[in-house]
Amino acid sequence: MKRIFDYTTKLALCGAMLLSMASCEKFLDEMPDNRTEIDSPDKVKQILVSAYSNSLPVAMQELMSDNATDYSSTINIGYDIFQEAYLFKQVTNTNRDTPTWIWEDNYAAISSVNHALEAMEELGVGEEMDPQRGEALLCRAYAHFTLVNAFSQAYNPQSSTKDLGIPYMTEPEKTVFSDVDRGTVAEVYEKIAADIEAGYPLINDAAYSQPKFHFTRKAAACFAAQFYLYYGKYDLAIKYANEAIGEDPTSLLRNWALYTGTSSDEYTNTYVSTEEPANIFCHGFTTVTSRARSYRYVHTNALLNETLRSRGPWATYISNGTLPVYNNVYVISQRSYFMPKTNEFFMYTDIANGIGYPYVVLVMFSTEKTILDRAEAHALSGNYDAAVRDLNYFYKQAGVNHTFTLEEITGYYAEANELTKKPIAPRFTVEAGTQENLIHAVLHARRIVTLQEGTRLQDLKRYGIAYTHYVDGADNIEIEPYDKRLAIQLPGAVISAGMQANPR
Repeated sequence: MKRIFDYTTKLALCGAMLLSMASCEKFLDEMPDNRTEIDSPDKVKQILVSAYSNSLPVAMQELMSDNATDYSSTINIGYDIFQEAYLFKQVTNTNRDTPTWIWEDNYAAISSVNHALEAMEELGVGEEMDPQRGEALLCRAYAHFTLVNAFSQAYNPQSSTKDLGIPYMTEPEKTVFSDVDRGTVAEVYEKIAADIEAGYPLINDAAYSQPKFHFTRKAAACFAAQFYLYYGKYDLAIKYANEAIGEDPTSLLRNWALYTGTSSDEYTNTYVSTEEPANIFCHGFTTVTSRARSYRYVHTNALLNETLRSRGPWATYISNGTLPVYNNVYVISQRSYFMPKTNEFFMYTDIANGIGYPYVVLVMFSTEKTILDRAEAHALSGNYDAAVRDLNYFYKQAGVNHTFTLEEITGYYAEANELTKKPIAPRFTVEAGTQENLIHAVLHARRIVTLQEGTRLQDLKRYGIAYTHYVDGADNIEIEPYDKRLAIQLPGAVISAGMQANPR
């Protein structure tokens, strides 16, 4: 039986970024046409081009977090989505980076996966297609992980059996607006885990011509480590982190000696380079997130004291008190400060008329991120020596020439102020004292590493951290632990079609 798959224009673009800069090579040789008959293994491979979502909630989540503030009401907001995200307002438009865009593109990617898996079953292919099965299942798991983290509350053992999840789609759907049950966050996590465990053993790196843009064994293991950390299954998080970066990740640490360029573009190209051993999975997607740093809601000089220029236990051993390699700060109009890990590129669909779309390349998984995931898992497991060992790997790659003891790290965070340690109220067990202070060390380091990537919001959600959004000329917005607004509201069309909205 031939499986017919209809691609919309957006879906055809999904995951098919043609990267023009030298460090991000063209990583797809073919793109399926708008109506593909899935009648061969090659056609299945073509469809999996679209298994990687073309939209991620980076812009919304970064602006919703404590990494942004309101510089002044005299500054242009740029795009409505920037202001709506910062002010936690309901988003009504459907443009790039909005909830509608994120919802549709991720479910389009999931649909690609489900069509591919169904086609493999109908074609009767055997073990020779196992790498494609594995990749498809990891892509399905990751798209649902993206959606549930954006549109639901964070997983926790206290409320996730009741908190609204998102539909977990395992069959091809004709529309993403079906009137289907959202289930609970706990149910979604259970299904993500099932897809990871089924898909991971099948991954074969030899199937990829550009491995750093796909779920290789290492990339899949990095994802699994992060997922199981969020899921509270720390033994599995540690297991997969070990498979991704090894117990001693020294050979995979970022080579900061290569960062010799003077412009932000040169810096970005080096940061996202596929030649960088620390970069385990890179992903290009359409977004205007890089433009946010030119407008009203930005990462200001004051916020630098909490992030790139913040002090930590390393301050005693460094002349200016800040991490050397994370102190490479660029500024726009003396108001917006950033580390140029991403930059916008433009893909023309009609060069003559200047029509196309913006995209960035993001390092989704890296050695330093997985080190911190493992450090957190070790700390929460009570293995403090292992957590300290991982934190020392992080400090070493950040340019600190000192090996820290448990007492040095926890002693610092026991006395630290809210610039580097905001109170936590987790819905899972964290013991006061040593364990809590190790967690603060990880959260502080991760906030620095992931600045501008949108993932800080996940730590705020997971740990129940309260924070304030200053609003120039109006009342400030106070975000309390587990604030209902932290779960982005579903697109209006989805709610109108009958799906239960997030409570407000």
